[in-house]
Amino acid sequence: MNIHNLFRFLNRPLVISSICKRHKGYKVVQRPDPKTLKMPNLAEAPSIMDILKEKIRLNGPITVAEYMHIVITNPTEGYYMKKDVIGQTGDFVTSPEISQLFGEILAVWFFAETQKMGSGKPLQIVELGPGNGTLLIDFLRVLNRYGYRSSDLSLHLVEISSTMLQMQANRLCVSHRDSGIDMPYNHEGETAGGIKIYWYNDLKKVPNNFSWYIAHEFFDVLPIHKFEHTEKGWREILIDIDEAGKLQYRISANETQSVKVLVRPPLDAGDRMHVEVSPRGLGIARQLASRVDQYGGLALIADYGHDGDKEDTFRAFHKHKVVDPLENPGLSDLTADVDFSQLRIAASMRPGEENYAIVVGPVKQLQFLERLQAEVRLKMLIDSAETDEAKEKVKAAYNMLVDPKQMGERFKFMAFYPSAMSKILDKYPPLGFSTLK
Repeated sequence: MNIHNLFRFLNRPLVISSICKRHKGYKVVQRPDPKTLKMPNLAEAPSIMDILKEKIRLNGPITVAEYMHIVITNPTEGYYMKKDVIGQTGDFVTSPEISQLFGEILAVWFFAETQKMGSGKPLQIVELGPGNGTLLIDFLRVLNRYGYRSSDLSLHLVEISSTMLQMQANRLCVSHRDSGIDMPYNHEGETAGGIKIYWYNDLKKVPNNFSWYIAHEFFDVLPIHKFEHTEKGWREILIDIDEAGKLQYRISANETQSVKVLVRPPLDAGDRMHVEVSPRGLGIARQLASRVDQYGGLALIADYGHDGDKEDTFRAFHKHKVVDPLENPGLSDLTADVDFSQLRIAASMRPGEENYAIVVGPVKQLQFLERLQAEVRLKMLIDSAETDEAKEKVKAAYNMLVDPKQMGERFKFMAFYPSAMSKILDKYPPLGFSTLK
């Protein structure tokens, strides 16, 4: 081809062949209806141990917080997702299950402290981790005596376990049902007295109204990070797999991000060589403080814990006995004592913060119950018992709550009040947290 023919060829109109045509790079996909989605077959679900091993194989050693989160909340194999774990047939027993007196005294405390603010109606009762619902049953019995009716209050329960939710609903409601996906709550029902009950999977979804917030044995199961002070400074305790395929602790070679963020003022460790921090616990404490201060109400935290003086408290319970938390994950209750000094920091006023709570406590359970005249209620329960055996059971239950060697000293109480109540509390000190003169 000579040069003239070449130019003629290049100047010919460009014809795009079919192989060069552009086609749409997508296609319409019919998405499934969320209402028809079902959980995978439990028989085919991997075990907690398999899940942990695969995560460690892919990403390396995990934090204690990651471990707790997987073991406790896995949708199919998580500890709280499969069965009733509270009571004599479970792995641990809680104060409301021991004696009705416990829940009644707490209800009296809320009512009495609310009278310093006003009528307290309408009222939301918000419980975080309601267990078997026993505490709320005792609350409602007391409130009925104080003249609260179904139009005066509603119950709002924060629960992530569908198994526990169903158990609570069956005990508290005469009718209950799942709600639509467009609602902030995922389940609703009514008590025999017509009180509305709503279930949520997150505190943030609970309506912002005047409320009583109850967190009884809730903070102790929230995931913690564990840290140890070494010659090279603070390092994080991690969980790995040994050569035999078993879980083991190991210490991080360098500072993890959690060390940099959490182990610093104001959350310093003092003279301790080990410290445990729950970022989620701090966040929820801050939420409670803001809610109480902005919208009114009270928050009461009751849990195993200390005031910043303990170190290594991470443990597990199985059949009411302390066991190795790394053995048989998913079959034991994982827990760590609550550091109330950290909750106080999270809830109290900080520079740049407009909403905060007045924090009182912690005080020992023994002190809290005695200051609220629990022995007066104890005498009434003993007098109403029909047999000597029943009377002895009532006494034994109360002794378990107040005995320093059992729950009396290890269990502690902390309360959040609105910041506007400062002068009122100076004149009328918080019940249960101060000695009456």
